Amino acid sequence: MVFEFHTLGLPRIAANAGADFVMLDLEHTGWGVEGIRPLLAAAGAHDVEPLVRVQGSARQLISPALDVGARGVMVPMIGDAIEAERVVQAARFAPHGSRGFGLLYGDQLSAGVGEAMRSAEEGTLVILQIETQAGLNHVEEIAVTPGVDVLWVGQFDLSIAMGIPGAFDDARMTQAEDRVLAACADAGIAAGVLVGSVDVARSMLARGFRMVALGSDIDLYGGALRAGLEALRTGG
Repeated sequence: MVFEFHTLGLPRIAANAGADFVMLDLEHTGWGVEGIRPLLAAAGAHDVEPLVRVQGSARQLISPALDVGARGVMVPMIGDAIEAERVVQAARFAPHGSRGFGLLYGDQLSAGVGEAMRSAEEGTLVILQIETQAGLNHVEEIAVTPGVDVLWVGQFDLSIAMGIPGAFDDARMTQAEDRVLAACADAGIAAGVLVGSVDVARSMLARGFRMVALGSDIDLYGGALRAGLEALRTGG
């Protein structure tokens, strides 16, 4: 998850590290679509999928991110199936949605409009965050919305909504995650989550999560720098 390091080298670094995707965050950073456009273009030269977390479910927040090169969108605070359908409509072309046609370059159109749409559809992920009490209450309906690929547990906001802020080990949080996992399994889609360590990632994968983000750029850089400095200072 990328919050801070707005650099053209980031997709290359992530690809060389073996990451499958990078998630560029627009929700909490103040970045706009125009600002991340160069990073999305840079990602096209490397074997890593550029995904974008937008600020909400409105069409004008979703479609432009896809038009400038995102291979998928993550949408926060999804509360019910109606909102999930609104996201799908903005993210997918007809007949699966009503996204406006914004594939403008010759390489995109060389095989024709229909093939360009088909290729874009196959390469677009729709990721919805379950991080409110309403979203959790309606998670089974959200999961079966046609066109949704992933439900992502937003642990911080969900724990806050449940009155246990940051208590990720609380039994109530585990039960909420299990409900999301079950809804995804029943709907035949993936469940996703952000984790802070390899051990937690292994635990989440063992529980059934299939899309796992290993930390944020801030945590990864800060943790590596801290470990290196401590090793130098202690002789470890």
